[in-house]
Amino acid sequence: MGEIRGVIERGAGKGAYFMGVDWVREQCRRMLGYEPYPGTLNVRVLDEDAERLDSFLRDPEFELVPDDPAFCSARVKKVTVNGIPAAVVLPAEEVRIHGERVIEILAASSLKASLGLADGDMVTVAASPRIDPEGPEHSFGRSMMDLYREIFDFASSAGALEGYVYPGETRDLMYLDDWIGNLVKQYGALPEEVRARIQDGVDRTIGRAALSLEPVLGKDHPHVHALLSLVRGSLPASPDDFEQEKREKAERYGER
Repeated sequence: MGEIRGVIERGAGKGAYFMGVDWVREQCRRMLGYEPYPGTLNVRVLDEDAERLDSFLRDPEFELVPDDPAFCSARVKKVTVNGIPAAVVLPAEEVRIHGERVIEILAASSLKASLGLADGDMVTVAASPRIDPEGPEHSFGRSMMDLYREIFDFASSAGALEGYVYPGETRDLMYLDDWIGNLVKQYGALPEEVRARIQDGVDRTIGRAALSLEPVLGKDHPHVHALLSLVRGSLPASPDDFEQEKREKAERYGER
């Protein structure tokens, strides 16, 4: 799979504009499952890892194809940054503004905010595993028991967070940094096919948690952005919106 290390450095602000273009956002939503945060993380690869950079960036997953001749295309490779799902953007050579050892990384939320990092901090960028449908037990490189445990751990943590931040409950927000950061990592570690199967439940549980925190922290707070980065569908109407779960349980178990 492979990984490289690098140091965060200040960018030129070009990434924020590019990530805000409609066709870029639409293609990222379709190919990555999320719209990119308006800005990229610039990482200067360490000297000792520089010779492996070309091989690390081989075989990108897809290409961003412009519908406007004023733009050039860019290749995209799925990665994780300190465990958080992200993607390296590889612009055409003629429009690159950074040196060869600087890579631009997009994600669903601000990686600096989600990871609590600043310019000069070191990060590990790892290639995302590709799903092998012929793998043992179709379990994506781990035993089925391990995979079930990961799903259970994520679901338990997400449900507990929803209850913890529910309006009217007494809560100490100092715990949220690690809690939400770990949730994002747990979600990103699940295979894409598994995430797709549980996404409806994620949208509702995590969506309600984000709605509970918005009035307390503000809609632009990094914790709210990090939670919303896990939501792919529509948000619940409110933190009290449990009606859909009730209907599903009634249909599943024959409850009246």
